[in-house]
Amino acid sequence: MPDAAATHDLFDPFGIAASMGEWCCVLKAARELKDVDEEMMTTMLEAEATGPASEADRAAKIGSIVSLMRSLRLDPDAVRRRDPATMRTLEEACLRCTQRGRCTRELWTGIAAETYPGFCPNAARLDRLSRA
Repeated sequence: MPDAAATHDLFDPFGIAASMGEWCCVLKAARELKDVDEEMMTTMLEAEATGPASEADRAAKIGSIVSLMRSLRLDPDAVRRRDPATMRTLEEACLRCTQRGRCTRELWTGIAAETYPGFCPNAARLDRLSRA
C-alpha cells in the first residue's frame, strides 16, 4: 500500500496545481465544443439558406402569397389556371423572401393589403395583376 507521504506533493500540499491542470483540460474541451457548435450552426444555416425548403415551409410560404392575393381581391386559383408561369414566379419570390415574419404578422392583423408594397418582393407583380 503506498504511503500517503509518498503520494503527497511537497511543492503543492493542497493539490492546487493538479486542480488547475484539470480545469485547463476542462476549459480546453469546452472551447473545442463551442467551436464545433458554432461550426455546426454555420453549416446548418448555410444548408438551410442554399438547400431546398422543407415541404411544410414551402407550403406555409406559398400560403402567404395566396393569403396576400386574396386580401387584394385576386383569385390565386384563377391566376394559376390562366398564367401558371406567373403564379410560379410569385411563389418562388415568396420562397426567397426575407420578410416572412413581417408578412405573416401583417396578414394576421389584416393590414398586409395596405402595407405589402413596402416589403413584399412580389409587390410590382401583384400590382400588375390587380390592374389587369
